[in-house]
Formats: sequence, C-alpha cells, structure tokens
Amino acid sequence: MLIEHLLRYCATRTTQHYLAFKPGLSCAPLLPDKSKKYLLYIHIPFCDHLCPYCSFVRTTFEPALAGRYFEVLKKEIRTYFSLGYQFDSVYVGGGTPTIWPEKLVEILSLAKSLWPIRQISTEANPDHLVPDILQKLKDAGVNRLSVGIQSFSSDILTSVHRSKQCGSSEDIKQRLASIKGMFDTLNVDMIFNFPNQTMEMLAEDIKALKALDVDQVTYYPLMISNFKQKEIEEECGKGHNRHERKAYDFIVDQLAGQYRCESVWCFSKQAGLIDEYIVSHNEYIGVGPGSWGYIKGAMYYNTFSVQDYIQRGQSDQSPITACRYFSKRERMRYMFMLTLMTGSASLSDMRNKVGNHFWLFLGGELLFLLLTGALVIRNGKLVLTRKGRYYWVILMGTLFSVVGDYRDTYAPSDDSTLLFREFVPLSRPRQACNV
Repeated sequence: MLIEHLLRYCATRTTQHYLAFKPGLSCAPLLPDKSKKYLLYIHIPFCDHLCPYCSFVRTTFEPALAGRYFEVLKKEIRTYFSLGYQFDSVYVGGGTPTIWPEKLVEILSLAKSLWPIRQISTEANPDHLVPDILQKLKDAGVNRLSVGIQSFSSDILTSVHRSKQCGSSEDIKQRLASIKGMFDTLNVDMIFNFPNQTMEMLAEDIKALKALDVDQVTYYPLMISNFKQKEIEEECGKGHNRHERKAYDFIVDQLAGQYRCESVWCFSKQAGLIDEYIVSHNEYIGVGPGSWGYIKGAMYYNTFSVQDYIQRGQSDQSPITACRYFSKRERMRYMFMLTLMTGSASLSDMRNKVGNHFWLFLGGELLFLLLTGALVIRNGKLVLTRKGRYYWVILMGTLFSVVGDYRDTYAPSDDSTLLFREFVPLSRPRQACNV
C-alpha cells in the first residue's frame, strides 16, 4: 500500500511537470516529418447528458452550435493536409461521436478523401446501437466500434445518470449481441472501482461480458479529477481506491482463458487488436477542442473551450493554445511509460530508438521497478509482472486524472472567456512550435 501511494504521488508530480506549458503565445501547428504516417485523433465534444466522472471537453448538444463546430473541425483537418501530414489511422472520441451520425460521416469522408486511411475507430453510446446509425458508420469505413458501457449494474448506471439514456442492462446486452460481427472489432469500455461497486457487481459484469463474447474489453479504473471528486462522492460514495488492486486482479483472473492481455487494461480475443491510440502510435495529432498531440518530442494542447475553438477557426487563428518541448529524458520517460502499457518492451528496440542513454536516463525508474518485483528482464525484454501491470494501471490512471485536473482548472466558466487567462492577448503574432 505504501508503494502504491508513492507511485500515485510520483505520477502526479511528474505529470504536473509535463503539463507545465509555457504560456504567452498562440502556436501554429507543428510541422510533420513527411516520411512518417501519424494517427489522427478527432474530438467530438457533444453529449446528450454529461456524466459526473468525465473531465474530457464536452458540452450539451445544441444543433446550431454543433453545426458551426463541424465546419471549423473540417477546416482544422484540412490545415494538417496542407502542411503535408500523412495519416493512416483515425480515432474518434468524445463526448459522444455518434450524437450526430451524418456529420460524423462527413468528417470521416473528408479524412478518407485526403489520406489513405486504413483504420477508423469511433466511440459510441449504447443508445446509438441502432441499425440506421450502425450502417452509416460501416459504410463510412469504421472497422472498430468502441461502446461505452461502464457497467451493467442498474445501481451504478443510475448513480452516474446513465440508466435513462442508455436503457436497462438487458437492453444494452441485447443491442451488443445484435451487432456482433458487424465491425472488424467490437470493443466494450468498462469501468471498475466505483465507490458503490461491490465485488458481486463486478463479478456480474464480467459474467455478462464473457457471455457476450465481444472481440475486446477495455477495463479502465475510475479516473476522476479533483474537481469531480465531490460530485462522485455525492452520487456514488467515498473511497474509490479502497479495493482497486483486488478488483484489478479479479478482472485479470476472470477474463484469462477467453481473453489475452493486450495492454494493462485491454483484453482481446486475438493478438494485434488496437487499444489505446497513444500506445499503438508513438506520435499523433489531435483536432478539436481539448485534444492534444505529440510529435517530434513536443506536446501541444488545443483550447478547451468549444466557443473559443469555433471563434478561432472562423477567424483563421490556430486553436493551439499551449505547446511544450520535452527534454531528452522526458521523451524517454514518456516512450517508456507508453511502451510498457503493452506489458513488455524489447531492449533492442529501446536502444534503437533512444540509444545507450536509455539505462543512464531511466536507471532510477528501472532499479525501483526491478527491486519491487514489478519488472523482470526476460529473453531480451523488459516484462511487467502481475504486480507491475497493476502499477502501470496506477501510473496511467493517475496521468489521466491529473490531465483532467488540468482541463478542469483551465476550462472557462463562460465560453466567451479564453482558456488560458494568463496568456497574452491572442492578437500577438503566432509562432510555430517547430522542432
């Protein structure tokens, strides 16, 4: 338990350091390495209902606002085409990407007209699993559908305000069963560690998943920002970390045999199925408000305000409001953390990517992990043990929680207010964050 607290503390401080963006400039998009193919993340920030645990940039769906948004989003996508970017994969997240399926199809059609896209993954809500919407997605080239279930428990769905929107657990199961085989990969997103989730509830969830036999299950820990803590406590109770290790071990054990661990929290029926886009692609570009990108050792963020994003696009301003270059050690840490999400990392691949400085820059982290039994060296690979996989759940969960804090801290209380209040006026000349 002491080590777990230490991991959370260190992960929090490290992530806060990574998010120490230097304010003062509105950045132009970064320039690509034209010999590389990147992943394009597209953010759709609209929802019918806002879940209390979510810190992603999202707002209640309004057709007029959404219509203006999608036009600006197309404009941003075309900007990256004009800069010479090459994309072969698209991941659409939210929000609720399928909230306006016709507009989503327009966005995907645009991307396919600009680049030879081979992989399209989009998130969806259970209430959108209807034939008309699903056929539109399939015709648009979607080959991976990720459905946000979170839990089949009526008590949990009610406490997080999803039961009215998503339907009963039986309705959800029937919809999932009816679309099996329609897409190359059907993924179900689940959450464990709700304060009001008992082990019996978790067991029932896993029983349902195994019976449905979907292609892929992603089991996230509850990741909430400090700003969402009170709301979650009011709806679900306190102490969401009390049984995290026990719950995680239970999930891994129960899914073993039917599913294989593709990453520390993703379980697939076969090898090679895509999970987290930041794991499958070392570098990526994000478009839409609140999205971030990582390229050439630099990380950038778009404005967190939907209104500001639209205004910037309509006035031909870059939506990028923060950009930070990582030091060599920071780049190694970032790559090391994401690579080991899969459970192992080839030592030769690590050396090829970063050189022999690997051991010098990450010696402290490696020594800690080896001494605590979280990591072993086997057949030329760094391999996470069961304990190590859980430690990585802590690290990644903390990272996303701190990023949520960052979003909530700088999200405007009024969309007419600019995101970064300490930034100088945006009329200053833009400077490219080029490496």
